[in-house]
Amino acid sequence: MSLHRLLTITRKEFYHVTRDARTLILVTIVPAFLLLMLAYVFSFDSDYFNLIVLDQDRTDLSRRYVAELTSDNTFRVVLRAERYEEIDAWLQAGRAHLALVIPPGLAATLQARHPAPVQAVVDGVDVIAASQALGQLNARTSAFVLSLLPVDGVRLPRMLDVRPRVWFNPSLKSLNSIVPGLIAVVLYMPALALALSLAREKELGTFEGLIATPIRGLEYLFGKTITYVGFGLASTIPIVLVATWWFHVPFQGSLLVFMASVVCYFLASFGLSQIVSSFVENQQTAMLIMIMVFFVPSFFLAGLILPVDTSSLGSKLTAYALPVTHFIAISRGVFLKGMGIADLGGALLALLVIGGSTLALSLLRFRKWIA
Repeated sequence: MSLHRLLTITRKEFYHVTRDARTLILVTIVPAFLLLMLAYVFSFDSDYFNLIVLDQDRTDLSRRYVAELTSDNTFRVVLRAERYEEIDAWLQAGRAHLALVIPPGLAATLQARHPAPVQAVVDGVDVIAASQALGQLNARTSAFVLSLLPVDGVRLPRMLDVRPRVWFNPSLKSLNSIVPGLIAVVLYMPALALALSLAREKELGTFEGLIATPIRGLEYLFGKTITYVGFGLASTIPIVLVATWWFHVPFQGSLLVFMASVVCYFLASFGLSQIVSSFVENQQTAMLIMIMVFFVPSFFLAGLILPVDTSSLGSKLTAYALPVTHFIAISRGVFLKGMGIADLGGALLALLVIGGSTLALSLLRFRKWIA
């Protein structure tokens, strides 16, 4: 073996990799990105749960119980309710994972050495989070009971009995949560098809022919967008049928509201796909970017498997910059909670803002843009 020829081949391949941005990214950045993404597959632990407390006992012991539950910030009290009706509104809006209802007379019952029930009202839309929240609540309640043992060490009977009540998905069936969330992911396909269509015209040279015509940038991009919105809406009907008839996911909301939400979702995702296609010259690169930047993160960052990570500003901005994050909440809300336009206003507004800004940026990037 010749060392000179070996070094020559090595040098040649080095130049080949460094001059091809796609290959360079594939061998240097993509492995770390995949590690970051795939690590979430094997980690299903939630860092914290938003808790509503309805303390009807209002004694020192009930306050100690809540303090024990929230001592390490795993449970974060987001509302101290005064009425039971407040729980319904907050869980319906998805602003809390569970509510703890402490009945009146709790302290007196425990002092009399009798078991006392407390109620845990759980949002069952996110099955993994609901199961983990109940597990943590039971474990911390048991620890609190142990702290109430008498000095002589005589073991008390089970004093605090957590009685769960699951809303929106009483059986905690995982398909009822996963399928509506997956609808948001599979509806990325029309956006991917649009990005490939735009990149294909550049790759095949037909884009140059369009430049010579009187067609304006607004007409070109919106014409393509309208076409793919139409096909995307056509694909939504069999998707809903598969979810409801095959997987037996309950559909509590309005189909008209759901279809209107899909249109908003398409506008946001299509705007992102148009921006991607404006920076690339071929279909392979467009597909790679769409899959790695938008499709793969949909499984791990958007709340499909675990709740959206809001522990830091960076993770929060990353999650909510993705249209799929908002549409997962919309899809689950319409399917399982029967939410209407008024209830979905925040998520729909976010999709419209993302769609409007990205479509405007794609027009600015378009070469045939005419003011």
